[in-house]
Amino acid sequence: MKNILPLAAILILLSGCGPSQQEYDQARKRAAELETQVATLRADLEDIKFGSNRLLAQAKSAYGAKNDAEAKKLLTELLKRHPSSPESGEATALLAQVDSRIAAVELQHKREEERKAQEERLALERAIGSMKKSTDEIKGITWISHRNAPILAKYVSIYFGSSKDSAANYPLRLKLQYYGDDWLFIRSVTVKADDKVYELGKLEFERDNSSGSVWEWIDMPLKDHEMLNHWMTAKRVVVRFNGDKYYSDFTLPQGQQTQLREVYQAWKVMGGKP
Repeated sequence: MKNILPLAAILILLSGCGPSQQEYDQARKRAAELETQVATLRADLEDIKFGSNRLLAQAKSAYGAKNDAEAKKLLTELLKRHPSSPESGEATALLAQVDSRIAAVELQHKREEERKAQEERLALERAIGSMKKSTDEIKGITWISHRNAPILAKYVSIYFGSSKDSAANYPLRLKLQYYGDDWLFIRSVTVKADDKVYELGKLEFERDNSSGSVWEWIDMPLKDHEMLNHWMTAKRVVVRFNGDKYYSDFTLPQGQQTQLREVYQAWKVMGGKP
C-alpha cells in the first residue's frame, strides 16, 4: 500500500487530473493506518499460532503419539518465546520426559547396532575360517573357495581369486556341476528360487567320467549378483540341468546355500565389489 498509493498519485498528477494536496495527505494517512492494522493482525496471528497454551497442547499431543522429535521442537519453542509464562514450568517438566525417552530410544538403537555388528563380525570370522586357498605360483593368483565345497556331486558353488590378500580386482566365479550315471550333454540351466525362475541361457559344459560315473560342469564369471543373493536366501532353490534329450533336477541343500553366503562374505571382506 505504501508504495502503490504514491505511485498512483504521481500518475494522476502527470495526467493533469491529480488530487489536491489534502486528498493526497489523507490517502497517505489511510495507508499508514492500514499498515498498522495489518501489523497488529499479524502479531495476533503469531500469538495465536505460537501462544504458550497452544504450543503446550500441541507438545502434549505429539508426546502422546510418541513423536518425540516434534514434542521437543514445540516445547523448546515455547520456552524460548514464553520463558515466564504459567505454562513454562509444565513445559520444562515435559521436556525432561521427552529427553529421557529420546535417550532411551537412542540407547536401544545403539545396543541393537552393536548386537548386529557383533553378529556380522562372528559371521565374517566363520566365513574366513571356512575358506581354503590354492595358489597358482606362475600367475601369482591365490584361489579361494569353501573348504567343504563338494567335489563329486551335484552342486552350485562360487569362488574367487586374490593377490596379496586382496580380491578387489577379481570377480566371483560360479561353478555348476551335474553328477550321475548317465550323460545329459547339458546345454542350459534353469534355476527356480522360490517363485522366480532364472534361465542361464546356452552354456558350454565340460565332461569327464570315471568308475561308471559321469560329471558335467561349467566354470564362469558371475555377472548377476542380485540373482545370486536370491539363491542364497530363498527358502527353496531347484536347479535343472537341461540336456539334449533329458534333464536332471536337484534341490540346492541348505549346506550349499550356507557355503555360498560364506564365500560371498569372505570375498567382500577381502575387497570384492559387486
